[in-house]
Amino acid sequence: MSSEVVAGMRMDNETYRLKVENLFTLLPGENGSWRQDIQSELEHLALSARKGRYFLRVVSTQPRPVQLHFYGHYMARSKNQDAFTDLERHIRHMFYESREEAKEMLAALVKASTLPAIFRVIALTEEGWLAGELIRIVLSADIKELRPPIKAHLHSNDYLLQCLAIYLIGKLGDEELLQSLADFYRKPEGDKVDRLEKKAYDALIEGGRMASLDRILRWLRDKNARIREMALTLVGERMDPEAVTDLVKLVLIDPKTGPRAAGVLLSYEQAGIISWDRRDEKSARIRSITATAKQEALINTFRHILLRHENPVVREVAAKMARLIPAAVELGSQLRRLVTEDHAASVQIAALWTLADIDREKMMTALIELFSADAPGREATDAANLLMDTLTPEEVHTIKEGISRRMERRQAALDRFAASVEWWRHDT
Repeated sequence: MSSEVVAGMRMDNETYRLKVENLFTLLPGENGSWRQDIQSELEHLALSARKGRYFLRVVSTQPRPVQLHFYGHYMARSKNQDAFTDLERHIRHMFYESREEAKEMLAALVKASTLPAIFRVIALTEEGWLAGELIRIVLSADIKELRPPIKAHLHSNDYLLQCLAIYLIGKLGDEELLQSLADFYRKPEGDKVDRLEKKAYDALIEGGRMASLDRILRWLRDKNARIREMALTLVGERMDPEAVTDLVKLVLIDPKTGPRAAGVLLSYEQAGIISWDRRDEKSARIRSITATAKQEALINTFRHILLRHENPVVREVAAKMARLIPAAVELGSQLRRLVTEDHAASVQIAALWTLADIDREKMMTALIELFSADAPGREATDAANLLMDTLTPEEVHTIKEGISRRMERRQAALDRFAASVEWWRHDT
């Protein structure tokens, strides 16, 4: 590029700057008003291609009301990358010159019409400190001003702007924005969807901690399993008794999130929020479900699905919850088999204590089978010994006799087997 051309370009820029400066001197009208024709011309010049830096530089020398108007106009009307690049450079230099004044000015400028430009600057800048300063200014803005641009950028298909919108929603914790993010999380759109999903989940958890329980329970009832999974994390942290009813329903009817809900119920039990004892008021919410459900369907669900579930956590919760079913005695035989055959000690123990509550005869049979088993697990036998301490002398006597008879029968069977396999010695 020749020196003459460069000089011409410089002259063009200088001419532009001088014209803008001159117009600003002509802007004031009578009684503190502005001349409309001059204002219109300045607003038109503000959007001249590749002249943003010169316009903004002149604006920075004007009185504060003038600055606020023309900065706001430039931010609201800028649409191309060059304009945002000039804006980023100008804001950066504002901070260099006076950080506090820059923060004060930008805070006054933040509104729905200017936020898209500020978001662009945050996404564009390579200065982490500047992005941090601008994000803090944005987070302190009126939520009513923030909602429209954040929602728009969430669905912009611009990866960096989507990431920023997701981040802001998580930090703000506003329920309307959280619901928009939940809708996005159901079916994310844009580039790098996997990353957006992860960021959306993390933001929902962070923001969801500030959300009302009602909002979280709505997510827990959502048709989308991903939303329910996210809500389970939140109710697991919150430990609120109001969530118990929905958790129980998920265990009973939802094959996708039921196992996770079962785990949350166990954590509620450990925290003393719920009880499996029908005499305890803390079991009331669970009893309200098991008592009002159709008993035949409920028993079939326990018998064919929950007590046979591949996940031991589900089997454990089912074994404990069975105590609260009015027709629980119908599950006695299956619970007895769990005591002696299940590979998870927690399931064995849960089934044993439930039998103690609903069917004493099958409980004694289960104890006899457990104590006389070839290699009973230590945890299960320890729990069985604790249960034995609560039994009547007659029950203990019956169990001990049953164990003796069972051991004698086993020894007799072993003796017969040993005799039959040794015949060759005697015949020989």
